[in-house]
Amino acid sequence: MKIYIESLGCSKNLVDSELILGSLTKSGHQLSSEEEAEVIIVNTCGFIGDAKKESLDAILDLSEHKKTGNCKKLIVTGCMVERYSQELSREIPEVDAFWGTGNLLKINEVLDQERTERISHPPGTIYDPDSPRIMLTPSHSAFVKVSEGCSRTCTFCIIPKMRGIMKSRTIDSIVGEIESLARRGVREINLIAQDMTSYGRDIGTNLETMLRESAKVEDIDWIRIHYWYPWGITDSLVELVGGENNILPYVDMPLQHINDRVLKSMDRKTTSSRIREILKKLRSGIDDVILRTTFIVGFPGETEDEFEELLDFVEETKFDRAGAFKYSQEEGTPGGAMDGQIPEEIKEERFERLMEAQSEVSFEKNKSLIGSVHEGFVESVENDNYVARISSQAPEVDGYTYIKREEELILGDLVDIKITDADIYDLYGEVVEQF
Repeated sequence: MKIYIESLGCSKNLVDSELILGSLTKSGHQLSSEEEAEVIIVNTCGFIGDAKKESLDAILDLSEHKKTGNCKKLIVTGCMVERYSQELSREIPEVDAFWGTGNLLKINEVLDQERTERISHPPGTIYDPDSPRIMLTPSHSAFVKVSEGCSRTCTFCIIPKMRGIMKSRTIDSIVGEIESLARRGVREINLIAQDMTSYGRDIGTNLETMLRESAKVEDIDWIRIHYWYPWGITDSLVELVGGENNILPYVDMPLQHINDRVLKSMDRKTTSSRIREILKKLRSGIDDVILRTTFIVGFPGETEDEFEELLDFVEETKFDRAGAFKYSQEEGTPGGAMDGQIPEEIKEERFERLMEAQSEVSFEKNKSLIGSVHEGFVESVENDNYVARISSQAPEVDGYTYIKREEELILGDLVDIKITDADIYDLYGEVVEQF
């Protein structure tokens, strides 16, 4: 059958979509466009309100193909199914099957069945290097999921209920996948997990050991680590990242807040002083470190003074990248039942103030790069420009570096780029030397 998948949400969901497509094509099915597909799959996100709305809109839009197109079967999978399969089944009868986040490699079993309610499996799929996978990223770059789920108890987060407790892959499995990807021409590995610094605790190993082995794989130029958490950052981890040539000095560490009372209410198991100590350690221990973080504004009970403390922290710390979420009141979480829920208009006002402050910092950081030279992968062509990413720009979450098409470049090549201009999010440059 002809298959189309709509993948929503985070990079971990994207890996799941790649595994789904790999499993289906291995079973003899083929990829197609949305318009020609006989089977349409929507891989949903259920993290916060905006993501849920996006997923619901996608399901409704794609369900129209059952009325007007070739679509014979509409399957909904992913995190929203773990939360709302019964409600979705009642509200959208066009959906033929609901498949959660577990056992994704056998989703082809549902293609031969009639309409069914949610097929239940333990949440979260652990895969191995031999799992079939159709990459949806540029050919030189891939995400590698090192663990599934999360065992933390952050009061704003529903992910443990959708993905289960943390389950780590073995180091042999991770390294085997990186070796396999390298043979396919991948040169950038983005390691992802919900809680990277807790990796391996459930199977008797740790992040440092996994990174040392991963860094040994030949022909991998960049290894990037996503979702560091303050409670797991040690001196030896900082030393390792600062000393390995192919592990990028890029720290993506969601902090969520800086006020001690709010951090305790969030159950973040860290303090303001500990966060500041870690940031100091990272900047002193890793040359040219790039610091990326995210914050939540409008958490229940957040006062104006507590928000001002966060705003001051952002202006003082000068993160290279920082994003923010407006707190989303989620049923089934401790935060959702807390008193002191903040009105939406106040959340919006705080969000805009925080992002305006960070925009000024980001613009200054980007302008400071003008005249410097950086390695970057050429990813695509957009009108008169090549679109590239230098090492400080992570896929999907950061900006791009645009290069005027004055000479022929090969997509996937690593080139030297001299930065000639900058704005808040993106950089502009010219090629100095091609490797």
